[in-house]
Amino acid sequence: MTTRSPKILDMTFFYTVLAGILSIASVKAQEVYDIQYHVKFNDAFDRGRRDGQHTAYLFIRQNLTKFYMIANEKYTPVDENDLGFYPDTNLLVYTDLSNSTMVAREYGFDGKPFFLIDSLFPMQWSISNETKIIDSLSCTRAYCVFRGRNYSAWFSPDISTPSGPWKMGGLPGLIIDLSDDMENMVIRLKSIRKASGRITMPATVEYTMKDHIEKMRKMIEKLQDGARATGSGDCISCQTTSKFEFFTWEKIPR
Repeated sequence: MTTRSPKILDMTFFYTVLAGILSIASVKAQEVYDIQYHVKFNDAFDRGRRDGQHTAYLFIRQNLTKFYMIANEKYTPVDENDLGFYPDTNLLVYTDLSNSTMVAREYGFDGKPFFLIDSLFPMQWSISNETKIIDSLSCTRAYCVFRGRNYSAWFSPDISTPSGPWKMGGLPGLIIDLSDDMENMVIRLKSIRKASGRITMPATVEYTMKDHIEKMRKMIEKLQDGARATGSGDCISCQTTSKFEFFTWEKIPR
């Protein structure tokens, strides 16, 4: 019987560990993607239908992601009372999975943008037994309620990142397909490819989501002189004698 020396055993262990490290590094290196989605988005926010077609982009650089949408056509106001604000890019969101951080861009009543810290993937998903193939990816269906809307998502464990469009994520795989039950937001995968480049998180973050909501409520209170301001259970709104209204996509309760 041949007996291996302790030195050989040590080297065998070393190479086994090294192979494991290289395997993990290889998986991590593959989590670098550029993803495009087709998006139908109703920015009337439950006040009727005003569906617009968008192209959305999700950039994944291992632990960092960046998401935003660009409207396929420039919005045309309905009349002089249509004072909606439409930025060049919508729903801009960054995440850093390494420290569980989400940074989203919001707008104040003055139309000026700023960044705030939001909760990373707070939604509670219910994963079903439904499966299907989407663009050669094995996908599973999941459901959740997030800030007043019911969402359905198809995610693929074939791509192990927990990320997805907009603020949605936290599933054991990339979200390939996402929609709410009223089809106000419908997101479908357009393309996915390996990529390169870097993502830089915003350097200046002014508020938390809680701070942002409180600030908007104080602004509404200031408008109460000579106007009627309300904060509904569905969204934050403000209606004055000039018919000015402010609505948000996320239905944030009082």
